[in-house]
Amino acid sequence: MGYSCAMTRFPLLIAALCLTAASAAAEVRGPVAPSVVTLVGGLFCAPETAGRRPAPGTMDGWVHVPAEPIVLVAESDQAPMVLGMGFGVRYTLAAGAPATVTYTVTHPPIPPSNMSVESWDSEAPLDGGDSFFFQFDRPEEMVPGEWTFSASMAGEVLFTVAFQVRPASDLPALAHLCRAPQMLSLSRRSPSARG
Repeated sequence: MGYSCAMTRFPLLIAALCLTAASAAAEVRGPVAPSVVTLVGGLFCAPETAGRRPAPGTMDGWVHVPAEPIVLVAESDQAPMVLGMGFGVRYTLAAGAPATVTYTVTHPPIPPSNMSVESWDSEAPLDGGDSFFFQFDRPEEMVPGEWTFSASMAGEVLFTVAFQVRPASDLPALAHLCRAPQMLSLSRRSPSARG
């Protein structure tokens, strides 16, 4: 399906990759809440989906639930327009009581609805960190420009991270990450999300 974000309670796995100097950690916008222990933005290759969860504030009305851990394959503030590529954030919060986190992705209008803000609620991470991302599943979703990912809890913004989405030809070192030999054990067929 078109909209895909990811959240999982598994440890972060980072693949060792050779990237051009053009890639950098995602750009943090505004303050980061003191409860945020770690925050990194970048590119993801999604595992197979284990099902869906309703998310009425999204274009498709639901997000995918991952069948296996989400893998951050590169830290970057840029994302190539490639079908199957995901980009977003990985973070951990200081230990605390369970709470609801609201995730919001703001992007250029996506046809046919021209929706530009999508959001959904999820349980706050208790351990091991969480991720959420958008994955390009249909050509019409691949719109260039600035995309932001925000998380908030009880009305407090935890963080906002910005990415520049660009044509794949502008980012050749990033465009093929999900097809790299070290990633062959991961499926590129299904978007995954949990929230």
